[in-house]
Amino acid sequence: MKLIICFLLFTVSFVSVAQESLDYIGLWSFKELDRSAMESIDEEKIRLVTNMFQEMKLEILDTEIYQMQFMGEVQESSYTKSGDTLLLDKGDKFILLDDGTARMESGNARLLFAKGDFKNQKTYSYLTEDKYALQSFKTESLLGKWKVQEVKAAEGVEGGGMYEMIGMMITFNFITEEEVALGISGIQTVEEYQIDMDTQELVFIKPDAEENRMYAIIQVFEEYMIVQHLKEKTYLYMVRE
Repeated sequence: MKLIICFLLFTVSFVSVAQESLDYIGLWSFKELDRSAMESIDEEKIRLVTNMFQEMKLEILDTEIYQMQFMGEVQESSYTKSGDTLLLDKGDKFILLDDGTARMESGNARLLFAKGDFKNQKTYSYLTEDKYALQSFKTESLLGKWKVQEVKAAEGVEGGGMYEMIGMMITFNFITEEEVALGISGIQTVEEYQIDMDTQELVFIKPDAEENRMYAIIQVFEEYMIVQHLKEKTYLYMVRE
């Protein structure tokens, strides 16, 4: 009888340990930024960064391999487990807080994940509509420097987070009614341009170029304008510098 009891206790213990080791395996979805790790709270930046991470998922396939889904790409890598922490191959940590919540530590970033497949709704401060109608404007109203304040990718577009991240790096400097300096991440190129007033598209004067219409100027006001990337259908909310 004692031998049977010991066997049963060992079996229960083994099943419990095995179950515990498998609790974290499965799909995890980004939930929110960990505010407790922030030195200061800037709601505008938090909203922007949260939108960019909405598509991020981490799927733990087994006790050694995981997949990271982010910005429309899927990468498979390995990890090791130490207590409640998964040590990912690129130096990041995935810390299991409880059965349904985890925190990823990547550099200075602290991201909270929830177990399951879901995506929170993005929020926007300026681009609150899904579509904007053209409003006529005068070319001289474009003159000056503009920077992106907010970017909104089209609903359901794969890699929308990537478009929104890249869009934040864009600047326009309409030097004259014929020349514009296009900037991305601080690097500028000066182009000659015209405005097709029927479509309000920004037309670059490049006779041999395959693509000389990249943006449409949707609406222009004194302090801000709304621009659309024609191929990606992404809206840019730009303000004067």
